[in-house]
Amino acid sequence: MSEEKIITIDGKEYKESELTIRCRNVIFSRSELQTSKTRHEMELEKIDVLTNYYNMEIKKELEKLNGGDSKP
Repeated sequence: MSEEKIITIDGKEYKESELTIRCRNVIFSRSELQTSKTRHEMELEKIDVLTNYYNMEIKKELEKLNGGDSKP
């Protein structure tokens, strides 16, 4: 037999079965949003890394073009 899920909200614990269906749905929706936010933040970090890489590659190419005298 599995134990009932306990949800803590503002420091108070609630049995999942004690919550209304609407409350459980809202909690689930919020959880999905938080997960989505984390995924988006990770994607933004990847974008920053790739942007920095491409910026360095552009600088290298400009240095070749300018004979090593590129200006930022």
